[in-house]
Amino acid sequence: MFVRRLSTVAAATVAAIALSSSSASAHFCFFSDPNPNGNAGRAGSNGFVPFGTLAAQITGLCPAGVQVLADAAGVEMDTLINAHGVMAGPTDGNKAISHLDFAAIEAAGPAAAAACT
Repeated sequence: MFVRRLSTVAAATVAAIALSSSSASAHFCFFSDPNPNGNAGRAGSNGFVPFGTLAAQITGLCPAGVQVLADAAGVEMDTLINAHGVMAGPTDGNKAISHLDFAAIEAAGPAAAAACT
């Protein structure tokens, strides 16, 4: 049991560090207050992935652990994350576009792993 928990914590930590690298973090943007019609169109595209799906694929955490990460990042499980490119250049001052808070996600890693045990 301890080995499983330790491996889950290690995987979550490695994933959080990998996600927070400078080149990767530029791509994980989302619309802060999306238009429902626009979101419906984005949901069917290859460029946007729900946070819950993305986090589960990267970390291997259970749904409860991924929820802990979503809460820490301030997003919903179904928030569509742009996983393929930067949205419209710099987002400084653009309140419509936000970036995932990787520091908060990384800090929540141990709690997320504990939620899966």
